[in-house]
Amino acid sequence: MLHRHDWAAPAEQAESGVVGPEILIADSFQDDRTRGTVIGTLATKGGVRRGRDIERQIAIDHGALRFQPLVRPGWGRQGISYGPFQREAGLVLLVSITNGHNTSQGSPLPEDIARRVYRWLRGPGIDPWPGRLVSLMRAPRKRSTLRRFWWWLLSTPLTYRGPNINENLAVGWFPSEAPANPVEEGCGFVVHAAEGENGELWARVGKQCLSAFRRLKNLHVYYVVALREQGAVYYAAADQRAHGLAAFPMMRPIAIDPFNKDEKLFAGVHQSALGQIGFRVDTRVQAVHVGRLPEFSTRFSTAHAADALAEGLPAQTAAIGGRWRFLQDAGDDLSVVDPGCPSGLIHGLLEISAVSDVCGLVWRFRDKDNFWLLKLSTLGCTLVSRQSGKETTIATNTGHALRECSTHSVQILDWDGQVSCFLDGARLFDLPAEAGSAEDATGVGAWTSADSEPRWHNFEAHPCEVPIPLMAPLEASWNQLGASLSYADDFTGTAGELDRRTTELGRGQWARTLGTGVIDVDGLGSARVRASVDRPNPGRTFYSLPWDLPGFSDLEVTIEPPGERRGQDQRSRAGLLFWQDSDNYVCVTTWLDDVYQGASISVFIKRLGFEELYDAVWTNVADKVVWGKCFRMRAAFDGNRFAILIDDELVMQRSLTDIYPDDAALQILRVGLAVNWEWGDDTGSVFTSFKARR
Repeated sequence: MLHRHDWAAPAEQAESGVVGPEILIADSFQDDRTRGTVIGTLATKGGVRRGRDIERQIAIDHGALRFQPLVRPGWGRQGISYGPFQREAGLVLLVSITNGHNTSQGSPLPEDIARRVYRWLRGPGIDPWPGRLVSLMRAPRKRSTLRRFWWWLLSTPLTYRGPNINENLAVGWFPSEAPANPVEEGCGFVVHAAEGENGELWARVGKQCLSAFRRLKNLHVYYVVALREQGAVYYAAADQRAHGLAAFPMMRPIAIDPFNKDEKLFAGVHQSALGQIGFRVDTRVQAVHVGRLPEFSTRFSTAHAADALAEGLPAQTAAIGGRWRFLQDAGDDLSVVDPGCPSGLIHGLLEISAVSDVCGLVWRFRDKDNFWLLKLSTLGCTLVSRQSGKETTIATNTGHALRECSTHSVQILDWDGQVSCFLDGARLFDLPAEAGSAEDATGVGAWTSADSEPRWHNFEAHPCEVPIPLMAPLEASWNQLGASLSYADDFTGTAGELDRRTTELGRGQWARTLGTGVIDVDGLGSARVRASVDRPNPGRTFYSLPWDLPGFSDLEVTIEPPGERRGQDQRSRAGLLFWQDSDNYVCVTTWLDDVYQGASISVFIKRLGFEELYDAVWTNVADKVVWGKCFRMRAAFDGNRFAILIDDELVMQRSLTDIYPDDAALQILRVGLAVNWEWGDDTGSVFTSFKARR
């Protein structure tokens, strides 16, 4: 279980002489409110909830704010804000949020309404038509069903209005309580739909958005935006270490905006679109905190090396990080400071005095024969690695270059083995450079070619991770994994159908629980779905074991998708099962298919006898799941909250109450393997090494 920091009480801070944070807003959403009744109410502490709720779809329940999908997507229609505040250095916004889907888009449906309604009526195809219609009549969510139909009717190619929307969430500081387009104003994060790579995290820098990284999974995330006298610094974290994100209680410096001058600002969370191609899922905001933090009020906040460079060049001692070292190499000048640990974000403001000036930022500096260099000129930009005195050009960009009489923002991100470089917020190279050399070298600084006279200002380097600022208590996120094995099966021994087989550990007996498909055990360590391209698995099929801990289960299995590469018409729909009864279950399965670039992990939910097919939730995982390559899927579930990992990387977190707020927790009475139907059937996935923990 993940634990949060302790917070010192104001009296304790006064006694110790420590200047603590001044909390201006602390909203933990403990007051349940029906949809359409949130805007205008009081925050938990410190202010009024402002914003826009044009379609009356904002609610509060289960200790979190809820954004429900808009029928008409667009900015300025749904969001919550606080303020206004006067800009000042050290004014910090922290938002704890689970975005509905980081690849949410506003766009027309890919099919006509008749086909969509038919597929909805048919469902996953496991329940007979008469029984499904009876269950529909008994289902408790008829209002949401009617709204879904209305959304679909307004989203056909003939009825959809407005442009396609690919930016779905904005978190930060904005000049109005309902910004018309957060992509073009304020100091904020923006989440961009990245198709097969799921989400792309942007941060506003100058007049555009800096693309920090792609493959942002559907996780609970902490976004932190700290204002400066001009501009802001951006940070982000997840509950566990995930792609692009540090693990709480640390956070990762993501970007620096040195330009924005807006004086009156609102702290806000705004949604333009939720769901994709007619699927829907709600966003949940667990907390919004605003405060004055002394440690962020200084010029360089969390930097471990920094210097204002008032004269345009380094003096003897940096403001942070120690003494500058000055070296020469074949007429070129190097100025380096060593903070003692690697830097994850390096930034500086740059002006040139002549078109012939060539200069750059240096990092991963060990000595003058071993470092990395982003070289900049009026002709373009080049990323260079020097190892043992030999220079290698990694990437070149002639589309972005320095300009005379302009102040440029130069920014480098270096973490998780990748390097990304930016000029005025624009990514200089199409793809981050795979960076394996000198990652542990710690020197940073500036490089100047012979006869050049550039002027650097406000140079700063931040570590890859820094402590997250805690202004008020945050509810501990659920992060439970099983500690002891109840079942384990490597599928060795006697060959035959999986049904009635006894597990190697735990002596549980497998039983086919649903469907007509077959899983065969080869006795050599594999259990294969009996299927092929010509004869795919006949719909949803479950095999399960009895489970005696209804409130928790942690399942893991290794899966090898069929085929060897794209283009063979091979499909994988294999995964894990949590079963209460035939009316209530959850299956977590992969989706790998030729028709889409990338793969996904999907969660299909049947509750109270009726499965709302378009309430399935998923996260795109790019190339973490590919044909012919084994991967480990792990899913922990307590009947409401679940966490899914692929090869030990957290890829999705949700709660069933995010989808169905009024439903009781599912009772886990059986666990096992799932072969799903998801717009196509499995063609022969292979299971190995199943484990069930408690």
